[in-house]
Amino acid sequence: MESKVVVIFSIWAVLFGQLATIVRGANILYISSVASPSHFLWSQRLFERLAEVGHNVTVVNLYKEGVVRGVHLLKLDDVIADLDSKEDDEEDYVEFGQLNPFEMHVSFAELELQVCELAIRSTTFRRLFDNSRNSQIDLVIHDHLAGPCLLALMPVFNYPPLILASAYNRISTTSLPMGTLIFPGFIPNQVYDIDEPMSFFNRCFNVVLSCWEILFKEFVYYPKLDKLVKTAFNQSDRVSDLEKRALLAILNSGTLLEHPEPTTKNVIQVGGLHIKPTKPLPTDLIKIIDSASEGFVLLSLGTNARSDSLDSTILIEIISAMNALSNITFLWKLDSENCLPVKLPHNVFTSAWFPQNDLLAHPKIRLFIIHGGLLSTQEAVWHGVPIVGLPIYADQFGNVNQLIRKGVGRRLSIVNLKSHQFIEVLDDVIHSESYKENAMQLSRLLRDRKVTSLDDAVWSIEWVLRNANTSHVWNQSLVNLGFLQKHSYDVVAAFVCILMLIASILLLVILRGVHMLIKDKNKSKIE
Repeated sequence: MESKVVVIFSIWAVLFGQLATIVRGANILYISSVASPSHFLWSQRLFERLAEVGHNVTVVNLYKEGVVRGVHLLKLDDVIADLDSKEDDEEDYVEFGQLNPFEMHVSFAELELQVCELAIRSTTFRRLFDNSRNSQIDLVIHDHLAGPCLLALMPVFNYPPLILASAYNRISTTSLPMGTLIFPGFIPNQVYDIDEPMSFFNRCFNVVLSCWEILFKEFVYYPKLDKLVKTAFNQSDRVSDLEKRALLAILNSGTLLEHPEPTTKNVIQVGGLHIKPTKPLPTDLIKIIDSASEGFVLLSLGTNARSDSLDSTILIEIISAMNALSNITFLWKLDSENCLPVKLPHNVFTSAWFPQNDLLAHPKIRLFIIHGGLLSTQEAVWHGVPIVGLPIYADQFGNVNQLIRKGVGRRLSIVNLKSHQFIEVLDDVIHSESYKENAMQLSRLLRDRKVTSLDDAVWSIEWVLRNANTSHVWNQSLVNLGFLQKHSYDVVAAFVCILMLIASILLLVILRGVHMLIKDKNKSKIE
């Protein structure tokens, strides 16, 4: 392991030293530390494109090391392995999805704190922190959904310009680092699974939840992060303040799969950035699909909550439904068949990996059974494929709900899944033309862009590189404006106080008048 780290840092030194005089491009440090493979895959699409256009890109991440397509990958050694070892058994994401929204936010924060603690203790990060003070970094790109922990590197490189970039699509996630507004009156919190339009009481709960989330991060989560970093590096800068230096945020949004969320000019929406041009399918898949006389269905629950981690009762219901629909071929992303409680029927083919994007583009696909992860839902819409949603946790409920409201598919509860319900829903979505028509309409709208999302993201990054030294002119971040002031709650409170004062004065005048009338009346009676 030590030798690998030395080699990687030798490459890194060459990258930011000698190559800087040869390659006409900026030295970009990309920090991708979200403990989710899908987030890394989204980032990979962006940083590989930056390398293609001539920039020198080094990526601090949790999953890969070495040199891939001109990108220098620095893996924070053993973070993922240590995270896995801290768990007694495999993560039960279905159970996690049953937490209430407050508990879910706390659980995510605890995970980010664990990643932070492991990352800053890793050999790779220590070497990067200690040995890089003479290196020139022109730009830092950071996936802010992981929290600002690794921005401890910012002072090391003399505070280069900072851009936030995330595979997530909620603009509200930039509220604390960039000052963007939140609108809990009509946009449900990202972990709040609720039918829309929200009732008055739902909106009350949503406002409380959204305000609590901000207060929790400001006064509980961020102080813990700052303490971790300060203890490790004796650094005076608070990482929560370093994140507020961001000039721009690039988000995986703007795909018609989100609420109409108002934003600011420094938030760039590049939804579907990760979707690549399709490639020919492998020979073995072509044979399977060619023999599927009535088309095929793709089933994938993503990279975190894998199908083989589901409870055996859920697996039995899924397999029973597949067996009943024997005329349809199923392609099931499944890491291992050893976990299955029953034998698979002849019409089901499994693999630990499928070329999902290429399969969704195939004309014989009838349906995509999906967990509701954002990248997969965007791919389904891009290719005009109807869905059946089995959301498990976090934003997956909201992602599926958006598709349901647009008539692209149906939703079932994976916790209470029954084979007869599954069969009825699958049969309905496969054979009702409206789902396919609505999906194709969404696909046309999503594809109708002046430039691709990827080109838009690259142009925005290069714009910051060209103009970062004039940020005092164009950067109008709301980050230094307080939460109450941004939403005019202080003004509303002042008006309420004034109205209450006026009402109190009027009431006193009325009471005084009534008292005088009664007094005069009593006096008249006595006389």
